[in-house]
Amino acid sequence: MNLGTNISIFSIYYRGGEYNTAWISNQEATGVWGNVARVYADRCNIKKYTTVVDSLTVINEYDEKLLPLLDEIIKESSDKPKHFYTIHLMGTHSIYSERYPDNFQVFNADEEPAKDEKQREVQAEYDNAILYNDFIVNEIIKRFEAKDSIIIYISDHGESVFEDGKTRGHYFEEPSNVLFEIPMLVWISQEFRNKHSDLVERIFSARNQPFMTDDMIHALLDIMQIHTKDYDETRSLFSPNFNFNRKRIYDGHEYVTGKGFEN
Repeated sequence: MNLGTNISIFSIYYRGGEYNTAWISNQEATGVWGNVARVYADRCNIKKYTTVVDSLTVINEYDEKLLPLLDEIIKESSDKPKHFYTIHLMGTHSIYSERYPDNFQVFNADEEPAKDEKQREVQAEYDNAILYNDFIVNEIIKRFEAKDSIIIYISDHGESVFEDGKTRGHYFEEPSNVLFEIPMLVWISQEFRNKHSDLVERIFSARNQPFMTDDMIHALLDIMQIHTKDYDETRSLFSPNFNFNRKRIYDGHEYVTGKGFEN
């Protein structure tokens, strides 16, 4: 399949005609931090939000509110043979204590490494938020276990949680490896493994490669076997021709995985 150039992944799937696309979000629908995401959401066949607010309104909805919305979309899926869902979690954004219900308050300050007690409390809250986030991701996976499906989970940035004794959050004025080296998980159903063994092998082979999220569109097109004019196999993590030596530059400085910034 060959399509046009310089368009979003959602528009590519839409124009291809085979995909039902959906955007499901527990973040703001509009505003300072929400407008870019809204542009993409508007290009999907379906979009659903747990609540419709702007960036200046505090959202305290837990991510589990997304699950019934996902269930609705799966149940009411169109007759198109393929589906592409984007699930936009609130995840572990600060304030961490507001990201999980009381029954996920498992970790406490006494178990944390920071020297300052208040910092240990925040670290425990962050660990609880991570625990809850793992629960949500697992609940999403359960909904696709019996399908020909692949799930990619990735963060848009990391969080500093006093690893340096002073910094909390994601302030890129003080960049560090914990902000830039973000988690990425690829989960594959058994049916997908059976039907696409060659692709699964390529995905598995890429598990230790450094990768930048701005190249995600190339990886997704590779998985879906859709090639546009601008598709570049050297920028697809799952391609045997992936260029893992591509330089990573931030604010004029080269970033080296596992080492940080080169002067």
